[in-house]
Amino acid sequence: MIKKLFKYIYMNINIIKKMKLLDKKYKFSELTKRFKSNGEFNDVNLSLNVVYPERLELGSYIYIGPNAFINALGGVKIKTGTIIGPNLTIHSANHKYKNAKYIPYDETFEFRKVVIGENVWIGGNVIIAPGSEIGEGCIVGAGTVVSGKIPKMSIVVGNPCRVIKKRDEKHYFNLKKENMIYLKKKKENNLKPKTAIY
Repeated sequence: MIKKLFKYIYMNINIIKKMKLLDKKYKFSELTKRFKSNGEFNDVNLSLNVVYPERLELGSYIYIGPNAFINALGGVKIKTGTIIGPNLTIHSANHKYKNAKYIPYDETFEFRKVVIGENVWIGGNVIIAPGSEIGEGCIVGAGTVVSGKIPKMSIVVGNPCRVIKKRDEKHYFNLKKENMIYLKKKKENNLKPKTAIY
């Protein structure tokens, strides 16, 4: 009798979990329909939280990891091939405090679009401030706070972020010319990460 009861409870718990997941997928599907643009074959975690989704533009073959928050009020554009780790935060607007009617700020906003170039790799726990532009092929280290314009092919870390290195442009553009975009090849060829320890 007790075994049957536990089996019944276990089955119902699994049904509830599946229903919650389906509900989450449905809500996420409805959210992505509101994006200004959404390319093909994107792999975006269901936990994505977007404010003003109608101002978010996504290219194709983009990965966005768990727990990302994007405030697209001022506009956010993420170009093709970009890979983003967990816990990303993007802000594209700021409260007006200069000559504001109130303190610490008033009810108006300054809109400053954020643009992330093609094939950018953004590590976990990165914060991107309003008006930031991350150039093509950049690598942004984990925990970095990005503010301002980052030149293409830069490798940046820290708070405030600083360029510590440049990517090999010749190698990068050879791979790009051959259309060797990781998520594209992963989808086409069922690529699996090589995790063997030697």
